[in-house]
Amino acid sequence: MEQEMITGLAYAIILMGCSDDMTMCREIVRDNRAFATLRECEKAQEDALRSNIALEIDYPVVATKCTQGSYRFTQTGAAYIGQ
Repeated sequence: MEQEMITGLAYAIILMGCSDDMTMCREIVRDNRAFATLRECEKAQEDALRSNIALEIDYPVVATKCTQGSYRFTQTGAAYIGQ
């Protein structure tokens, strides 16, 4: 299973700072946890929005999204942001 995760695809949470109307968003930080499924990633988004990192983002709106990439891509993010 671990080998499959390393070579396969995974999901990561991205915290974004956005304008009031959400027409412009900028990636601020990517969580370095890798989620095997989109559902697992989406379940962790609420914790990410309540994290200290999210609360310190100086944008009118802070949003999250789950993005898919290689396992290596998901591991290039910041430290765990869900706390």
